[in-house]
Amino acid sequence: MSWLWSIFAGFYLVAYAFWLPSLFANLLVVVLAAALTLVLGLSFLYDGFSTAMALQGGPATKPLALGRARRLAGGALLLSYLLVYVPPHGRIVAHWPLDLAITAVSGAIMLVYGIQDQ
Repeated sequence: MSWLWSIFAGFYLVAYAFWLPSLFANLLVVVLAAALTLVLGLSFLYDGFSTAMALQGGPATKPLALGRARRLAGGALLLSYLLVYVPPHGRIVAHWPLDLAITAVSGAIMLVYGIQDQ
């Protein structure tokens, strides 16, 4: 099931990267946060989809480096994006509580996978 949660985490991180300009006024902060968010998100998508394809009999892919650090950083970043749901004026998508739930659960699961990773 780690492949599925990697896909969820990757999808949400990539999506949050596109909303960063509305969260920060400083262009340097936006660029750095977007770069970090996109790198982590795309790496999770790669991990998730390559594992899913290998489970279906596809070719085995080489795992990306720093798996534990990426999972810990990605989980923490996902949980930090929960702050956009707290104040009513800062919400990105106030009408989608499912996004809040998936962000929280996938962030927590990425942290658990990062802690358990050998």
